[in-house]
Amino acid sequence: MSTSFNSQTAPITTTLAASPLFKRASPALSLDERTELTYQRARAIARAYALTPQDVVFLRPKFWQLHTDQIAPMDGAATTLLTIQYNLAAGTLAPFAFKRPELQPLLKRIMDFDVSAQFLLSEVGHGLDSPNLETTATLLPSGEFDLHTPNPSAAKWMPPTAPKGNMPRVAIVIARLMVNGENRGVRPFVVALGDGKQMAKGIAAKVLPQRAGSKPVDHAITYFDHVRLPAAALLGSLEKPADLRQNFLSVIWRVGVGSLALSTLSITAMKASVYVAGRYSLRRTVTGANGAPMPIIAFRTQQLPIFHTLAQAAVLDAYSKDAAGQFVNPDLDPRVRHGIAATLKAVMLQHCQSSLYSLAERCGAQGLFEHNQIIESQLEMRGVAIAEGDVLALCIRLASELLIGRYEMPAAADPTSLLARHEAGLFDEARQVVANLGAGHRSEGFNRLVLPLCQPLIEAIGHRMAYDAAVKAKINPDLLALYVAGVVKHDSSWYVEHLALGRRAQQEMEDRALTAALPKLEEFLEATNARPYCIAPIVSDDAWERFVDNLPHFGGEAPQDLIPGARINVTVPAESTAARL
Repeated sequence: MSTSFNSQTAPITTTLAASPLFKRASPALSLDERTELTYQRARAIARAYALTPQDVVFLRPKFWQLHTDQIAPMDGAATTLLTIQYNLAAGTLAPFAFKRPELQPLLKRIMDFDVSAQFLLSEVGHGLDSPNLETTATLLPSGEFDLHTPNPSAAKWMPPTAPKGNMPRVAIVIARLMVNGENRGVRPFVVALGDGKQMAKGIAAKVLPQRAGSKPVDHAITYFDHVRLPAAALLGSLEKPADLRQNFLSVIWRVGVGSLALSTLSITAMKASVYVAGRYSLRRTVTGANGAPMPIIAFRTQQLPIFHTLAQAAVLDAYSKDAAGQFVNPDLDPRVRHGIAATLKAVMLQHCQSSLYSLAERCGAQGLFEHNQIIESQLEMRGVAIAEGDVLALCIRLASELLIGRYEMPAAADPTSLLARHEAGLFDEARQVVANLGAGHRSEGFNRLVLPLCQPLIEAIGHRMAYDAAVKAKINPDLLALYVAGVVKHDSSWYVEHLALGRRAQQEMEDRALTAALPKLEEFLEATNARPYCIAPIVSDDAWERFVDNLPHFGGEAPQDLIPGARINVTVPAESTAARL
């Protein structure tokens, strides 16, 4: 039986994390210099992994390992660049390159991170509405294409496309294929954006301000002004597909992969953050009742968020591996595959956001600073909640389709478990609401009464699936019991109302599990394997002293004459305080 977390192969990036490249960046660096550092880090991680196109296309373990590598919280922006580069850009291009030798040199440059590769799908006016994107690629009599942004709302939104760091940039641009005035659905096109010093002719980028609290990525708005593309730029057929919606989903299939892969970053964020908060709580003291120093971890209120996060990270670790195993099953209904990714994302982000908020709060004022990693990870994960599909939108779509019976998610391994009964109960309630409406899923009644139920429904499925995976993985039973207790508290009233599990009984569940787990705190913290990746100064006395020693220092001998008539007689010793400092 695993004591806590499922182990993985030896981390590829342990040495890299200790290198000068990943030291805390000097605050004196300019935004452009910090952005360049992000690209250098992304390239270093990429070359440490040395992924192959087969790793990416066939979703081999090394691909998933990249997204669960604990170097991610050290620079979330570098991870953003990596997942765009490999999952979206290389993942879309590679299946075509396998059949088209002329594309293979470009694919190799992308895999080697010799170019920065981007994926341009969303538009200013079409985020969740991407099937209705407006960027066009019009077939010309020569066989070439005219790529064009017809109006400002059709500009491509977010991917970093401006010339930075002297690194050439290419993109997979998703555009509407127009042939003889007919819309033949969206297609991916290979587009050279620039040479790292300037944009290509007809392409313009407006760089957005930095996202709050995150490492810098040069997000941009990108415009195409009748850009001429060669015939070879088209990835796919000129023929009109029989089903435009199904064609859209097949073109952006890597977005579904990204939804699952990016969500697993929650685990690395939680492990790093709980390690920081746990170590800080062990070394930070207050004066106890007997006048002696007492570590703040002695307080139950400090223990609760730390142990709940440890439990969630352990369970989600097992869940992510189980979900990835299901996701790559070629016989799985594609709709269920998307459902697995959406469900995992909903649960991962729910646990991550609430846990990181609590951990930062329990670190007091220290939790407010980016250099202590927790709040920075929290803000990075807010971006993940939106990337590759907004969590709420994914939940609404999935829950609606499940409620009207289009397909079903994998069944519970143990239908009698508390979390399985909760899932079944919420669905029974929601189905009754739908039945009473007597109208379709696009009705106003569905909008008012069912849409607000969708995210809790999908979270309930995810809680149960996470529990099933953790049982199968045989994680520590005390952590599993604590996970269940935390999920029960999330919808406390349902368990009171339907299972007669009162508030006091729920609190006792939590207390028993935490009391049993408490003696293993140090073991659980080290089992996260987060130590080599934690650069927060509050994790140890030595780290704190080094941090303080390197802060900007000011001294002086300005007079204290604020009160009229009051004077201070100062005898300056042979060696002044300023000299000693």
